[in-house]
Amino acid sequence: MNKLLFFGIILASSAMILASCQYKSIVEPVIPPPDPLDTISYSAEIEPIYQDAGCISCHSGGQAPDLRAGNSYSSIMNGYVDTEDPAASKIYYYPLPDGGHYQKYTSAQAALLLGWIEQGAMDN
Repeated sequence: MNKLLFFGIILASSAMILASCQYKSIVEPVIPPPDPLDTISYSAEIEPIYQDAGCISCHSGGQAPDLRAGNSYSSIMNGYVDTEDPAASKIYYYPLPDGGHYQKYTSAQAALLLGWIEQGAMDN
């Protein structure tokens, strides 16, 4: 009888442990959007996003836009940035999680990029 009780406890414990397993996705830290009064630097803050997000693995000269350092600004200003409607800028919305692109920006990268476009998309 004790063996049966022991087996039952082990079986019930195993079932509870397995039932509690679940897939947990990585949650991005909550980062406040950039301060609109702070000037966002293209060369120091925006251009590095392309490297960090993995964009240049495809966009390194063979596929438009060319996002390599030194080339990216002139390349994205040729049809990828809309200063009149910043959220409609292809360089902003296409790499968002629901934008249909393979590589994705983090929410912090997307907020920084949108802020830069809203500030006039300066080459600074």
